[in-house]
Amino acid sequence: MPITVPALAGALSASLASASFLGIEIPRLSSGLAIGVSTWIPQVLVMTIDAGSAGAGSGGPLPLMVPQPSLLGNLTAGFASSGLTGIYVAPMALGIANGLALAFVSGLVKTTHVGVGVGTGVVTFRAPPATVSMIAGLKGVGFVGISTEQLANAVGMALDITFASLIMAIPIVGSASPTGASGTGIGNIL
Repeated sequence: MPITVPALAGALSASLASASFLGIEIPRLSSGLAIGVSTWIPQVLVMTIDAGSAGAGSGGPLPLMVPQPSLLGNLTAGFASSGLTGIYVAPMALGIANGLALAFVSGLVKTTHVGVGVGTGVVTFRAPPATVSMIAGLKGVGFVGISTEQLANAVGMALDITFASLIMAIPIVGSASPTGASGTGIGNIL
């Protein structure tokens, strides 16, 4: 199942509520963040370095597993570097990290490999800056002001740092040969 705005907004609303954010603006905040993430995620390029037997194969689909502790640490640092401080920063970062990590699992990583038919690929992610998409998402649901841009910058930086350091292995299945090979593959997040 692809990453969608309703799935993201639902996961974010529930996770923010579990972190004691129960206000009437939480569904709108969740929707704005969901729109930003769902606009950004299709732009993420999936690249692999492969090893196995010569041929052509495909990898996945595998769930997009983003570690919540990494996302939480990067969100906390993003909040601080964006000038958002105070007693509500930690629970807000926790709610957003839990919601995003939960929603990302619904995304699937699918790859294509032209040099390796059967083997394993090491997946890395090349993503454009997420801040622009986050600003557009939050402003699209009516949030304005300096704090909106600070929040969008914090979440955008956290996503950038998290995806830049995210690595996963993907099995490659396709035509096999007795000859060993290495190569690269490309893909996307569904």
